[in-house]
Amino acid sequence: MKLSISKGKYAVGLLLLLIAFSSCSTYNSKTSDIEANLFNGAYDKAISGIEKNSFLNKKRNRLLYLLEKGKVEHMRGNYAESNKLLEEAYIMIEDRIKTKAGQAVAAKFTNPMAEPYKGEDFEKVTLFYYKALNYFAMGMPNEALVEAKRINLKLYELNENYKENKNRYSEDAFSQILQGILYESTGDINNAFIAYRNAAEIYGRNNGEYFGVTTPVQLQKDLLRTAKLMGFTQEYNDYRNKFKLPADDSAAKTSPADYQAVNKGEAVIFWENGIGPAKDQIVITASGAAGIFYGSYMDGDHLEEIIIPIPVGSDIGTINAIAIPRYRERGSYYTGAEIDVNGKPQPFYLAQDFYPIAKQCLKDRMLRETIDLVLRFAAKKAAGAGLAAIGSQLMGDTGGDLVQIGADIAGAATEKADTRNWQTLPATISYTRVPLHEGENKFVIRKQGPEGIDTDTLVIPFKRGLQIVNYYDVGRTQVIPNQTENTASAAQTKGAGGIPLIKKEILEKYDTWHDAGNGVSYKVNFRVNRTLGQELYEKKITLKQTGTATKTITYTVTETPFDNSYTEVKQADYKNATEDGKPSKEYIKITQQLKPGEEASYLVHQTTPDFYVTIFKAE
Repeated sequence: MKLSISKGKYAVGLLLLLIAFSSCSTYNSKTSDIEANLFNGAYDKAISGIEKNSFLNKKRNRLLYLLEKGKVEHMRGNYAESNKLLEEAYIMIEDRIKTKAGQAVAAKFTNPMAEPYKGEDFEKVTLFYYKALNYFAMGMPNEALVEAKRINLKLYELNENYKENKNRYSEDAFSQILQGILYESTGDINNAFIAYRNAAEIYGRNNGEYFGVTTPVQLQKDLLRTAKLMGFTQEYNDYRNKFKLPADDSAAKTSPADYQAVNKGEAVIFWENGIGPAKDQIVITASGAAGIFYGSYMDGDHLEEIIIPIPVGSDIGTINAIAIPRYRERGSYYTGAEIDVNGKPQPFYLAQDFYPIAKQCLKDRMLRETIDLVLRFAAKKAAGAGLAAIGSQLMGDTGGDLVQIGADIAGAATEKADTRNWQTLPATISYTRVPLHEGENKFVIRKQGPEGIDTDTLVIPFKRGLQIVNYYDVGRTQVIPNQTENTASAAQTKGAGGIPLIKKEILEKYDTWHDAGNGVSYKVNFRVNRTLGQELYEKKITLKQTGTATKTITYTVTETPFDNSYTEVKQADYKNATEDGKPSKEYIKITQQLKPGEEASYLVHQTTPDFYVTIFKAE
C-alpha cells in the first residue's frame, strides 16, 4: 500500500512539474519597468533595471542582457562601455551558443525558453550598427567602417549555413548607406559612391520596396552628389533622370585630399523613432492526420498556415496545442519629422523599418525549425504514456486514461513559445543631412504626432568634416543625454517631444512615491502641454494614505521650495505661466479628502519642471 501511495505521489508530482516549468508571462512583461524608463528618458534607471532583472541575469539569457544593456549604454553616450558589451555579445554568437543536456531536456518537456537565447539573425547583425556608431563617436572612423561592413558579410555567412528555407533578409540596404557615410567621412568618395549605389540597388528590388522601405530621397541626393564629385558624368545623368532630381550644385570632380581640405562641416542626423517590435505568442489547436500536423491562425489580415511533417512513429497526443511566436508591432508616437535648414523644412527620410525585417526573419527560422515543435509534442506524449502506465497499476484502466488525459492537458499547459527578443531597438531609423557653419548650430525639429506638432531644438557644435548625430524618440517624453561638454545648457537644449532637457535629479523625483509624514505619501507625473506657443508642465499629484480613517489633506505644489516669499492666491487668479519662463512665486491651497486604500489626484500647470509638495494639514 505504501508503494502505491508513493507511485501516486510521483505521478501527480511529475504532472505538476510539467506545468511548473511553464510560465505564461512573456519576456516583454518581465522587462516592462525597463521599457517604462526608456520612454521617460531615464537611461540610468533603465541600466539599473537591466542589472537587477532576475530573468535577464539567468545564464541562458546572457546574450539578451548584453544586447539590451549595450544599446542603452549607447543611448547614455557611454560608447566604450557599449562596445565592450556588444563585443562580448558578438563573441557569444560566433562561439555558437551551446545548449546543455539538461536545458535541452527541459525545452523538450516544457518550452524553448528553457534553452539559451541565441538571437534572431537580424539582431546578430544590428549590433554591428551600434558598434560602428560607437567607434565613430569615439573618433575612430576606420574601425567604424569595419563594423559597418560586417553587417552584410555576416548575413551572407548565416544564409550560406542554411541548407533550405534561406532568409529573405540576406542583405541590408541601410548598412550600405552607413558605409557610404563613413567612407565620405574619410574623404573616400569613390567607395562612398559604390556603397550608395549598392544601397540603391537593394532598395530598388521587389518593385522598388525593400521590407516596407522605398529608396530614401536622401540616398538619391547623395548618390547624385558623389557621382558628380567623382566626375562620373554618365552615372550622374542616369541617376538624375531616374530619380527626377534637380541638378546638384556641389563642386565638380575632387580628390580625397581636396575633399578633406575644404573648410566646411556637415552632419548626418539619424532619427531613431519609437520602440521595436516585441514577441508574444499565439496558441492554436491543430490536428494530425495523413502524416502532417496542420493548424492555421490570423496574423493581422493574413491567414497563416502551419504544416509540419510528423516523424514516423511520433504520437502528438489527444490535446494538440501549438504555441507560435510572433512579433507585435509597437510602432512610434511620431509618424514623421522635418528639420529647419536655412529657414526651409527638410524631411527625415525613412531608411530602416525593423518590424517587417523581424517578422520575416522569424518566419524563415520557424520554417527551418518546425520539426522541433513536433518532437516537443512527442516528448510530452512519451512522458504522458509513462504516467498513464503508473495510473493503470494504481487505479486500473480508467485511472490510466485519466492520467493520460491529465498529461496531455499538462503538455498543452506547458506549450509556450519563446518570446525573447532584443527589445531596446527602435521601430524605425530615418536620416537627413544638414550643413554646419562655424560656431554653434541650432536646428528646430518638428515632429508629427496624434496630438499635433511637437518641436525640439537640436544643437550641434561645428567641426570640419562630417559628423554623425544619433537622435532618439522612444516615446513622446524623454531626455537626450549630453554628448559633449560643448552642448548648449539645459535651458537651451530640448529633448524629444519638445521637452527642455531635465536634470537627472529632477527627473528621478517623478513617478516615485514620497513620504510626506502623517501617514501620507504623494507621487507626481507630468506631460508637456503647449498653450499660445508656451510650454507648460501639466503635473498630476497623486496622494494616498496608510491610516484607517478618512483624512482631509491641505497642501500646495510649487516650483521652488515653499517659503515666506510665496503669496497665496485664489485658484482663478493663479498664474501658472510666466512670460519670462521663471517659476511663479504664487501658490494655491489644495484641499482633498483621502479615504483609506484610495488615491486622490489633482492637476496643476507650471512653467518649469521641478516641483515641491508642501503639506499644511492632514486631519
